[in-house]
Amino acid sequence: MKKPISKSPTLSLENIMCCIFDIKPLDVAVYLTLLKNGPSKVSTIAELLNRDRSTIQRSMQNLIRAGLVRRKQINLRKGGYFYRYEAIPFSEVRSKVLETIEKWRDEVRKWIDDIDNRDLEEYIEEYIKK
Repeated sequence: MKKPISKSPTLSLENIMCCIFDIKPLDVAVYLTLLKNGPSKVSTIAELLNRDRSTIQRSMQNLIRAGLVRRKQINLRKGGYFYRYEAIPFSEVRSKVLETIEKWRDEVRKWIDDIDNRDLEEYIEEYIKK
C-alpha cells in the first residue's frame, strides 16, 4: 500500500519546495518531470507538460537558480548544440529542505528567546499604529 506524502492540503511537497526554494508550482512540476524522465531537452518537457517551450525555459532558469537542475551543453557532430537538463537527485533536495528547516527553527528560537517584555511592548505599540 502506498503511503501518501501528506494528507494536509497546505503541507505538501509542492508547497514546501515552493517555499524553501522560492520557486513556482510549475517549476516543481518541471523538476518532478525531469526526475521521473531523466535528462531531457526543454522541448521534451514542454510536450510532456503540454506547455509552451518558452514557459518551460523560464522554469528551467528558475530551477537552475534554485540549484535543483543542472544544464549541460551537448555539441552536435555537424555543428551546433543543444542543452540537456538534469534534476539533482531527490536525496539532495531532501537534505537542503531539512537544512533550511533546521536553520529557520534555530533563528526563530533565538528570536523568541531574545524577546523581553520591553521589546514586546514596543512591538505591540508599533503594530497597533499600523
